[in-house]
Amino acid sequence: MSPSGATVPGRRPARSKLDVAGAVAAQFSQALGSFLLQLMVLRLLGNEGLAVFAVLFGLVVLGTAIVSGFVGDSLTVLDRTAASVRAGLQWWLVVLSVGLGLAATVGLGASSYLTPWQAVAFGAAGAAFIAEDSFRRLLMASMRFWAIVVVDVVSLLGSAGLVAVVYWTGGDVTLTTFLEGLVLGQVLAMIAAIVMLPAEDRWWSRHSPPDRAHVLEYGKWRALQVSVRPAMLTLMRVIVVAGVGRAAYGELESARLFVAPAMLAVNGASSYLFARFARHKDTATPKLLRQSDIGVVVLMAVSLVLGVTAALLVPSVGAAMVGDAAELDRWSVFGWSVYAAATAAATPYGVLAAVRGRQGATLLARVGDSVLSLTGVGVAMAIGWSEVSVPFVLGLFAFLGGIAIRQLLVADVAARRVT
Repeated sequence: MSPSGATVPGRRPARSKLDVAGAVAAQFSQALGSFLLQLMVLRLLGNEGLAVFAVLFGLVVLGTAIVSGFVGDSLTVLDRTAASVRAGLQWWLVVLSVGLGLAATVGLGASSYLTPWQAVAFGAAGAAFIAEDSFRRLLMASMRFWAIVVVDVVSLLGSAGLVAVVYWTGGDVTLTTFLEGLVLGQVLAMIAAIVMLPAEDRWWSRHSPPDRAHVLEYGKWRALQVSVRPAMLTLMRVIVVAGVGRAAYGELESARLFVAPAMLAVNGASSYLFARFARHKDTATPKLLRQSDIGVVVLMAVSLVLGVTAALLVPSVGAAMVGDAAELDRWSVFGWSVYAAATAAATPYGVLAAVRGRQGATLLARVGDSVLSLTGVGVAMAIGWSEVSVPFVLGLFAFLGGIAIRQLLVADVAARRVT
């Protein structure tokens, strides 16, 4: 807008393109951090080490998804400038991050899956990861996507930097080292995020009673909805490890790692769509549905092209990336790109349905396709199929779930509003 209030021709489209680029860049920067950290695990701890770390990191992602949906999406949609709402958001963030961190520490420590110190480090890393993600969501809600890139770089330097220092000084790099690196990286990233938040978002609501019920009413649906897929992937890892062992699953995980940037690009675009849909609540649903359709086609095409390219590059780039730590399989690499493309067909429609108030129905659809996915993976392992089939099975049911959400939830709402 000009000082007189008139729109400057061409200015808003340019800004919109910059926002889209920033949203994708923010997800790529986050992908780069997890990619390099898991690559270091693969190179230093081998396939079995990657399999264990992948299960643990999957739990962190699951906890982050729960709080991101509960608090992150709520602060995007609800009026966070209201003192009572802000106090409610902050109350839930503290309770959920600390509670999940303690639960992880006690659960993994008592089960002997981790040593006592590893369990403490993992619980602290999980709590810090959850809290840092909420600060990222604040930056995202204010459309400061490029600031998120800086936050992610700080996180990477802290986490990977600690591991590198231990390695270069001749120390023994273990799983504990990586967990301690996660804690350091997330704490430094939180500090960076707080510094770059806009002034109106950088205050603690201390004198207003928290409106916990208002946040709960919206956040519970989003938390359940966005945690379905991470929960499904975590259970999938447990099923496959039980079926084929850690070493074999480690090879499948290394293939997923190779195409992770394409999968994170889908998440980045979806995050932008959610923020954009939330800011355009008054826009007609049919118009937003058409925009979602275009986004889905583009994201699917990009995911598949990147997947084919990655599969072709396995003998050269893939071998150089993993070295002697693992052997990448072309079909596994392509399978994960198919899964990324299928996710692209589901996520934007789920986001639009949630913004339009169909959280409960969207949750049921997501749970349905996840149950079918896990059943398909379980059957595949039981009848002796290779672990290579796993991403294809997941992709099939993710695609069908996305189509169901579009046709039964979003398109139905659009048709009724038009008539």
